[in-house]
Amino acid sequence: MSSSPPLVPALPADRPLLGIAFMLAAGLLFVILDTGVKWLGQSYSPVQVVWARYAGHMLVLAGYLAWLGLARCRELMRTESLFGQGLRGLLLFGASTFAYLALRELPILQVYVVNFSSPLLVTLLAIPLLKERVSLARGLAVAIGFVGVMVAVGPVDWRAQPAALLPFGMALCFALYQLTTRRFGRHDHPLTSLFYAGLAGALVSSAVVPLFWTPIAAADAPLFLGVGLLGAASQMALIMAMRCAPASLVSPFLYLQIVWASASGYLVFGDVPQLDTYLGAALIIGAGIFLATRRS
Repeated sequence: MSSSPPLVPALPADRPLLGIAFMLAAGLLFVILDTGVKWLGQSYSPVQVVWARYAGHMLVLAGYLAWLGLARCRELMRTESLFGQGLRGLLLFGASTFAYLALRELPILQVYVVNFSSPLLVTLLAIPLLKERVSLARGLAVAIGFVGVMVAVGPVDWRAQPAALLPFGMALCFALYQLTTRRFGRHDHPLTSLFYAGLAGALVSSAVVPLFWTPIAAADAPLFLGVGLLGAASQMALIMAMRCAPASLVSPFLYLQIVWASASGYLVFGDVPQLDTYLGAALIIGAGIFLATRRS
């Protein structure tokens, strides 16, 4: 009698080089995804693009679940907290919406640099929400990181440029998403978390997208499809990175997105990064690596 396939292909518990490779792939896929999002955002509502991202996510996952079979699907849908998983999904949907709105108005690199501050917010918000304690060293790292955010963003007239606030909404939602993952999803299978995160985003975006719908030109249809496929592939690469190696080892490699985002912004959209952006990013990344690799 044949056994049913595993939910995720078995991998050795400690494969650091493979974990790093998956994380590098995830970072690159995220940037390619967001480049497509920014391109589509010039002609379509970000809500419609968010819908394409989550619809594609669920189509890819549905195909995988069909291959697993009904029994394994039921196993996958079991969760320790349906409310928690739904909350995670809504926060990720909020982060995606803020990100896609920001990408329409701002350079890719600027959006990424501000999003790099999410580990700083996780550290701060974990104090009241998870009752965690923060040492003086970690507190100083957070402070330095936020100085980096101010340096990277530079002087902004918020009333004249309200779009500059959008990446901060994205970073806040993403930080809360990470905290709810730690609170509600730590005992669930990674594919369970991936399923519910995609389901929440797909349901909400499908409910509101008719209000923002613009007919999709034939030439843009492959890019819409690509956004959906890349959304699923990038999340899966991130999960596989965490399965192969400790988060403290692989997470810092995600900061190489600054290289891909700089190249994409310049080559595709003609955005020339400012020196202040790189200086601020260096402070944020340094603080983030410190927080990822030091626990006290």
